[in-house]
Amino acid sequence: MAGVASAMNVHKVLIALAAVSLLSAACGGGLAGSTASRSTEVAPVAPGQSTGGGQPNAGPAAKPADVAPGAVIQPVPEGPRVQRSARVALEVPHGRFDTVLDALISQVEAAGGYISGSQAQTDDGQALRTGQVSFQVPVDSKTHGFEELLRSVERLGTPLTIEITGTDVSQQYVDLRARLRNAEAQRDAMLALMAQARSVSDTIQIQNQLGQVTGQIEQLNGQIEYVEHSTAYAALAVSIREAGAGPRDEWGLQSAVVQAAHNVVGVVAVLVVVLVTLLPLALLAGVVGLAAWRLWPRLRPARRTPVGPAE
Repeated sequence: MAGVASAMNVHKVLIALAAVSLLSAACGGGLAGSTASRSTEVAPVAPGQSTGGGQPNAGPAAKPADVAPGAVIQPVPEGPRVQRSARVALEVPHGRFDTVLDALISQVEAAGGYISGSQAQTDDGQALRTGQVSFQVPVDSKTHGFEELLRSVERLGTPLTIEITGTDVSQQYVDLRARLRNAEAQRDAMLALMAQARSVSDTIQIQNQLGQVTGQIEQLNGQIEYVEHSTAYAALAVSIREAGAGPRDEWGLQSAVVQAAHNVVGVVAVLVVVLVTLLPLALLAGVVGLAAWRLWPRLRPARRTPVGPAE
């Protein structure tokens, strides 16, 4: 009898879990197709004020359970979620790289932003400095907004290129919030079922399901935090380049002369390498030839004088 009762309890638990999953999926489909909205909240109701059902509220604040059946609760609307980014290329006078960079950092910090990356380099030929700094800037700042900050950055030098992009992730954000609410509802239902479990097998099955739902909730919370941060802060990349000190070479003649000079220097360098490499061999060949020329008379066989008949 005890085994039969345990099997019946397990069967009831599985049926309850299936019912919770179906109910959560049905709620999620309706929430995902709706417009962006925050979680539904009930505003406090003053004593004596009607909540919609005609009965006054005796407490200081109304709770969700105190709302009369059939009362319509309007959701709090939420603005669009847009991931913004901008790239600005500035040209500054020669020698003003550090000044413009300090002014740029000061403006971003005043707007509540921070540096997310930077790089700088120097052109050895003309001693010109170039660099790029990446920022994370709040879209809505107490001092000035993102668009106003862009206009301030443009005034620091001569804008060469300005690129502003945006990606609307409102639908993704709404879907994540709906999935989170569904997962939380499943977790609460499983916790209630676990409190009613009467056997070890029931508890183990509920704990397995609860672990999966808890992991899903943590993952959804991380994705929601990422979307919220990426829409609350805009990515700003500013490139700074110093202008050349000399006049611009519109015809390319100066560049051609410089390239020709580089080629001549390269040829001379190759000849020097060849001569330096062959010089020891030439000296060795000369020494060997001189020694052979001097030793040749000694090594040459002496001529024999013919001996005639004796008289």
